[in-house]
Amino acid sequence: MPITFNKQNMTFTINTENTTYQMAVVEYGLLTHLYYGQRVKNGTDLTYLLNRYAAARASTYNEIPYEEFEKGAARLCPQARFQEYSTFGIGDRRTPCLIGRFANGGGTIDLRYHSHKIIHSKPALMGLPSVYANENEKAHTLIIKMKDKAEKLFVELYYSIIDGHDMIMRSQKIINKTGKPFFINSALSFNLDIRRSDLDLISLYGKSNNERYMDRAPLKHGKFSTDSTAGATSNFSSPAFMVCEHNADEEHGECYGAVLMYSGNFVASAELDYNDRVRLTMGINPTTFNWKLKNNEEFTTPEVILGYTDKGIGQLSRNYHDIIRYNVCRGKWKKEQRPVLTNNWEATVFEFNTDKLVEIAKDAKAFGVDMLVVDDGWFGHRDWDNTSLGDWYVDKKKLPGGMEDLCKRINDLDMKLGLWFEPEMISEDSDLYRAHPDWAIKVPNRAPMRSRWQYVLDITRQEVRDYIIDMISKVIGCCPIAYIKWDMNRNITDAYSLNLKADEQGEFYHRYVLGVYDMFEQIIERFPNLLIESCCGGGGRFDAGIMYYSPQIWTSDNTDPIHRLKIQYGTSLFYPISTMGAHVAYAPNINTYHNATVLQRGVVAMAGTFGYELDPMHETEESMAQMLKMTQLYKKHYFTINHGDYYRVLSPYDQQTVITRIDAWQFVSKDKKSALLSIVQMDNVNDPNEIFIKLKGLDPNKNYKLFAYSDGLENTRPFKSIIKEEELGVFSGEVLMKAGLHYSLIRGDNRTSLIEIDEVE
Repeated sequence: MPITFNKQNMTFTINTENTTYQMAVVEYGLLTHLYYGQRVKNGTDLTYLLNRYAAARASTYNEIPYEEFEKGAARLCPQARFQEYSTFGIGDRRTPCLIGRFANGGGTIDLRYHSHKIIHSKPALMGLPSVYANENEKAHTLIIKMKDKAEKLFVELYYSIIDGHDMIMRSQKIINKTGKPFFINSALSFNLDIRRSDLDLISLYGKSNNERYMDRAPLKHGKFSTDSTAGATSNFSSPAFMVCEHNADEEHGECYGAVLMYSGNFVASAELDYNDRVRLTMGINPTTFNWKLKNNEEFTTPEVILGYTDKGIGQLSRNYHDIIRYNVCRGKWKKEQRPVLTNNWEATVFEFNTDKLVEIAKDAKAFGVDMLVVDDGWFGHRDWDNTSLGDWYVDKKKLPGGMEDLCKRINDLDMKLGLWFEPEMISEDSDLYRAHPDWAIKVPNRAPMRSRWQYVLDITRQEVRDYIIDMISKVIGCCPIAYIKWDMNRNITDAYSLNLKADEQGEFYHRYVLGVYDMFEQIIERFPNLLIESCCGGGGRFDAGIMYYSPQIWTSDNTDPIHRLKIQYGTSLFYPISTMGAHVAYAPNINTYHNATVLQRGVVAMAGTFGYELDPMHETEESMAQMLKMTQLYKKHYFTINHGDYYRVLSPYDQQTVITRIDAWQFVSKDKKSALLSIVQMDNVNDPNEIFIKLKGLDPNKNYKLFAYSDGLENTRPFKSIIKEEELGVFSGEVLMKAGLHYSLIRGDNRTSLIEIDEVE
């Protein structure tokens, strides 16, 4: 059985195909972590790993006689023990998961084993996104019920696995049976204690237009923490990290990972203590959090997807890709081929009308586009971003025939129509604000903070959510709208709800996130075939929680392909390519003014959901023909890109010794019959060294035919970029992976190649 309980030694063992997780109930009902790592033989007893030594002046449980402690009961010392779910007030000075106050003001929480059960399913989490098992998959869950030693406070620890995935899903349910309120000050989703210190931490940081850059550094004594208090996971940090051996690379080394399925304020920390042990924690950010848990009420923490592999960073990434792609993303669009879209934002900003939008759609259809998305500006009297949010009705000055007329004209082109919304926001200059100023988040007797001339709606309130969803539904339901882009363009400040009592205001941020999830769920229930792309000022709400509702997310407002290399590389550490919104935009780029060929812009956008963000009327016949080629290549390789295995071959973060810096990545179909290699040269000098790129993931026993599309320059003044096509020959998978592919560089910066790799008999 994948999950077993040994009554004799009181151990719980969780086995996936390649990993083992074990914990034990020791004396006095203390639940102690033993091991998480490579799979060990069934029935192996790992209790010998229990710590036998305690640090000087360490606290001990009051049941333990002094003589027993002196004889070696250090394994029962809270600071010395490897905790399975840490709490505050018992002498463990590392980061605790659970902090709270009982009605008498006491803050000590002393959890002991109470009972357990093993079920063969994966429970959903009330009001929260969670990993789920598909119909053809078997799931197993261990639920360990803990009870405070003095009070009737219970905590249920959930550990779930799904056959075929080397992941453990963890969450908790806190249950108050004390007869009085219990105030939760912190409820993190997990902690993991690791018996080693020689580890690097890989985290993601960023800012608007440069989200999820990778940062890797050795752990040092003390605590590293990354978090958000923005009301969303933010452009600045990400609720995901890895710790790995110092020498771990894409293919080798032990790696642990944690991804939080949550879209609000979070905190994640890695702590190296004085005994050279590491504690990982992650969950809801305790800053301003204070949840009043009434008697007989429950509180559920968001789910963490915990992973381990001894086969390097790349394998851990692919494990995350598979479970997020197939067991987090839901609905029609997780497997069905998605349309190639063009978004009018960079083409028109707010200046458009029906005829202009139809013209863009008609021209874009010439290079293979399937859908027009009308971005900001189609509603209210929205001619700039200082008005009309909340007034979700069509601006008849721009669209005189209404949405029905625009939709019909787009559909007559055999194309689909999509729309942009910002449902969580309200403008001061709006009919909605004039009617309901109390719906905007404000602290009484304080002037609210402004950002982008807009406020945030108090969607902790059911009536606010219902009103907005009904307005949006009228627009979506009036004609066959196929897609919506759900945006959020400012952070939350002035956190306060008129619907919450004074001692409940600490619940605001979490209730806000629950409101977001409820709104998404309402839209999905009403329009199950709708494709939703989430956005948050670019990539400010890029997390596994929102992927439960939105299978793709706009990765960043920065569409410069060279900048996108680092953004998409960092994002790929945890999230699958099928979730990353990426478009071919103007050249020179409107953000950076960098120039780039169609091939380069296309290849980078193909490492995502692929679309366009430009006005075709500004393109030449040559660039239009090249865009058609890129669309055709993307559609040809759609399933290899979106449902194959992803390999990072060369990193844009590396300063290579050959002087020339190159980024390269590869998609390989699950059956290893086809692959796609993308190579982008980031800069160059004259007479560079030879470079051999070793491919990954192929079958060494198969022969593959290689066909390349590369940037070239016509011998004219000024230079014109062309796409060269050439056969490279037939090679064995073994040779391509061991000896590598010779890459002959073209002089000049930012040259790109796309190489098709197909099995031949």
